[in-house]
Amino acid sequence: MSKHLKFLGTMLLILMASSKVLSQTSRISGKVADEFGPLPGVNILVKGTSNGTTTDFEGTFSLVNVEGGEHTIVFSYLGYETKEVAITTTANERSDMGTIMLMPSTEELGEVVLKGGYMPSQQKALNIKKNSAAIMEVLANDVIGKLPDRNAAEAVQRMTGVSIERDHGEGRYVIVRGTPIAWNSTLLNGDRMPSTEGTSDNTSGTRAAPLDIFPSEMIEFVQLSKAITPDMEGDAIGGSVNFITKTAPSKRTLNVNLGYGYNDQAQKPIQNGSILYGDRVADGKIGFMLSGTYWNRNWGTDNYEVVYNSDNFALSNLQLRDYLGERTTYGFNAGFEYTPNVNTKIYLRGLKTKFKDRESAVEHVFNFDESTMDLRVREGIIGIDLYGTEIGGNHHLRNEKWKIDWRLSTYGAEMGNEKLPGSSAVGSPAYYMATFSTPVSYSNLNGDGFKFLNIDSPSGYNGDPYDNIQPYLSSPVTADQMTLANQIAFKSHSKEMDYTAQADVTFKPTDKLTLKAGGKFKRMNFERGAPYNYYLYLGDAYGAPIAMTNFDTRPFPERGGYLTEIGSPYDNVLLPSLSLNQLDDLFTAEQLENPLYYNIEFDENNPSSAGSFYSGHEQVVAGYLMGDYKLTDKLSLIGGFRYEHTNLEYDGYMVTAVSEDETTINKISNDNDFGSFLPMVHLKYSPKDNINLRLAYTRTMARANFSELNPTETISLLSTPATISRGNINLKPTYSNNVDLMGEYYFKNVGLLSAGAFYKSLENVIYTGRSYQNIDGTLYQVTQPQNSESGWLAGLEFGLSKRLDFLPGFLSGFGVEANYTFADSEMNVPEYHTDATTGEITETTTTEKIPNQSKHIFNSALFYEKGIFTVRVSGNYKGESLALVQGNPENYRWYDKNFTVDFSGSVNISPKLRMYVELNNLTNEPLRYYQGNTNRPEQTEYYSIRGLFGINYKLF
Repeated sequence: MSKHLKFLGTMLLILMASSKVLSQTSRISGKVADEFGPLPGVNILVKGTSNGTTTDFEGTFSLVNVEGGEHTIVFSYLGYETKEVAITTTANERSDMGTIMLMPSTEELGEVVLKGGYMPSQQKALNIKKNSAAIMEVLANDVIGKLPDRNAAEAVQRMTGVSIERDHGEGRYVIVRGTPIAWNSTLLNGDRMPSTEGTSDNTSGTRAAPLDIFPSEMIEFVQLSKAITPDMEGDAIGGSVNFITKTAPSKRTLNVNLGYGYNDQAQKPIQNGSILYGDRVADGKIGFMLSGTYWNRNWGTDNYEVVYNSDNFALSNLQLRDYLGERTTYGFNAGFEYTPNVNTKIYLRGLKTKFKDRESAVEHVFNFDESTMDLRVREGIIGIDLYGTEIGGNHHLRNEKWKIDWRLSTYGAEMGNEKLPGSSAVGSPAYYMATFSTPVSYSNLNGDGFKFLNIDSPSGYNGDPYDNIQPYLSSPVTADQMTLANQIAFKSHSKEMDYTAQADVTFKPTDKLTLKAGGKFKRMNFERGAPYNYYLYLGDAYGAPIAMTNFDTRPFPERGGYLTEIGSPYDNVLLPSLSLNQLDDLFTAEQLENPLYYNIEFDENNPSSAGSFYSGHEQVVAGYLMGDYKLTDKLSLIGGFRYEHTNLEYDGYMVTAVSEDETTINKISNDNDFGSFLPMVHLKYSPKDNINLRLAYTRTMARANFSELNPTETISLLSTPATISRGNINLKPTYSNNVDLMGEYYFKNVGLLSAGAFYKSLENVIYTGRSYQNIDGTLYQVTQPQNSESGWLAGLEFGLSKRLDFLPGFLSGFGVEANYTFADSEMNVPEYHTDATTGEITETTTTEKIPNQSKHIFNSALFYEKGIFTVRVSGNYKGESLALVQGNPENYRWYDKNFTVDFSGSVNISPKLRMYVELNNLTNEPLRYYQGNTNRPEQTEYYSIRGLFGINYKLF
């Protein structure tokens, strides 16, 4: 710790050394607003000088190094009339300008800014982007409220270069410029959001934070930084998405939102409500805000999946899955701030969100390679809690040129199973699944007993088309043939707690130079585990089978049918399924006391599951130094560096299979530490007030996932050669040297034309490798994550936001928004070959796309805004991308291209009352994955359309 404190102290001394004898100057402070509230990103300049600043998110500003005397202060804001205000200052004294009111530019904007709903929000976002030091995109909270998006991920997808990954039709993870999810950081008020991903999907054990747990109503601003500055966390190769929550309003506010809708797939309702109250008291020195949100939505998914034999692409099984679920999100947010004088502000924030997903599913599984058919029924509740508090302050020192910002925060996230209402199941809450099975005979197999698609069929065999894969049962199967085979109670647990302390010091020695330095300490504690109980029912072997018809059943399919989008091709093979009440009865103590059950508990004491249990902590000490220097009135340079030192300590298990009868499990601990030096330089050239040209070099990183650092080892001496599977605590972070070029042209009537290019040179990309090692005279095949040497990602970005106000009359209310990102990439990945004679596996290197990187991403919107009406039709396109490297290239899992269309509209009944309607997935676009070839489907899902109608009432 001492060396870190010494490092931070050295940087602070460097900063202080630049402070010479202070000149006799003064400071001017104040706030800028319009009739709707504070204006962030207002450009403020002392006329005739280069001394200027911009307002912060709350509309406040502070001008330092102002000579005593008479001055004219110029306030300019995109879409507003420029305002000049005269002021007389006295050396070494503060001058408070109060609140400066700006008026919309009616010459450029006409009536839409006065009565419309979208333009004021867009003005805020574009002005913040225009004046920012970093290359970033911005969304304001009132923009989010007018989009058909109810969670944080779906709101962010509207930004240039952003796509999202969905879960049952709902946005969950953010992908920036096509980089892997783990390469993007999701921040909450500047701190990385804690993760709950640890057990079950393709983000298992990553640092990704699921954003469907975070209601969009709790967001004040969203900042997407594509080229960061040294005062931002360096763990952001793709970019960092910072969600800034609400703290306090500028005036008394009471806002109520109520919505009711319908999900066509589930054929059940959606309900949404939120309330926000805030005020300022004690002559405006104290501000507070309380908000709550409730969002209940039923959902449904029709899904079919295919599993292939990796050797010859024969179909191993076909799975027909019908999901129904109910998701509920509760959110509470509180903010408080105290401003005793113009030099000091203390703030406090707190939030709590609760996400519950009650999911049930019926699955028909046709096992072609085993000549069996299974029917699985499952139900459970997964709960995710996100909570945290933070306290901080902003202080201007008496000599006015110094500013100190500090913050202490703690945030946590937990995920686990919750008890089903009315459940009698024994043990702790779980996700329950029962499998019924029967032997069957399949026709349309080839001579070797395999089933193929027509693209993989051997000569003389006619396989199934990819869009109509049929099981072809030799004889019909009835529900009374299905007998109980097994039951599983899945349990999962994940918890992370983060503790952060941060301080920043800003010093402005002249009107051209601003220096900033700071430090940050963060400790993260986490634990992961995925136990489950497996109950094998031996009734068939002992002449006591339990048929599914012994229980209450329910018709299947229900609520609108199954895969009606493709003509319901499986209605002839679908069976009634076990009722959910009866599923619960199968897990009661009375039922499981049946001696024909064989129970296996998979926990940290079981060799097969011990590897999923691990815990540990990470500790990061970071410091930075940066400067913002105005080389000329039009050209500025922002440069500096960030250093982050990381300590890792992980605990897991070593599992050793000595013989078929002997396996040992021992605890194991590993640790590591590393430092990351991250230099950054930004150039910003503004030849005109509405034009920006930006060039940036940044070095960023992505730490290894938790699961990759997991020290657990599984050793088997039973195979030839012996095998070791383990994590790798010595993994280096993936580093990226980034170059970004961006041009921005801002339209006077509030709009933007932008174009840019980016290039990322990658080092230490992490992959799962296999090697042979001789340990104590025994040859082992070792499988563990490793660092490759290099890779790259490059692309182009284009954006347009334009109001067509040059059109006559009614047509002048139309506008368009569009952005397009082209990206390409390459990384080295291993390819394995097995010698047919010796069985020896050799590794070669090939090049592939970076996972999740789409070559084409396109977002578009046609909107109409005039008078009291706002209408918006949005389209989001994500091109195909590599989802998972598995086996050799022909076995890779790919995400297919996807295009969704959404609609939103609103009418302002009065200045306080707005009615709105939102419709999602108008074209019922499926989510689709395929293996190697687009005509070899692995997973296809349909979600249907959903909609919401509501009112928003601003009482005051």
